[in-house]
Amino acid sequence: MTLVQSTARSVASTAIGVAVLALTALIWLGVAAPTDTHPLFYFGLIFLGGGAMGLLLAGVGATAARSRASTSADFRSFQGIRRLVLAMWLCTVVADALGVLVLLAIAGGRGSTPLSTSTLAVAFATAAITVICAGFTSAVMRRVLPTG
Repeated sequence: MTLVQSTARSVASTAIGVAVLALTALIWLGVAAPTDTHPLFYFGLIFLGGGAMGLLLAGVGATAARSRASTSADFRSFQGIRRLVLAMWLCTVVADALGVLVLLAIAGGRGSTPLSTSTLAVAFATAAITVICAGFTSAVMRRVLPTG
């Protein structure tokens, strides 16, 4: 097993696992929300879910690099995978930032906080973890894959 294959395998499995856990936590937040929760709360969760999906796609790209490394050294496909993982990291940053901004706007509005502190903590932790993991995946895959 080459360095590209082993690194891509570990990074891909980590990214996919974290993305699945993040999506599970966000679905749990949406289902467990009280009925009188502000309607924009769900849009915030949708943005955070978009960040988790970006991480999932970055993990799938790393999986493609692993399978590609065993067949040939096609540098064009590696360049495409490097761009995909970088783009998914940027999409994760933007989607999570929008989700956090929406949740902060809801939490500070109308004199009372419609969201509990634990709900906000889970949502913000999910956003931070997906951004960090997507950035790590992007950095590792950009360093490991051959550049041509």
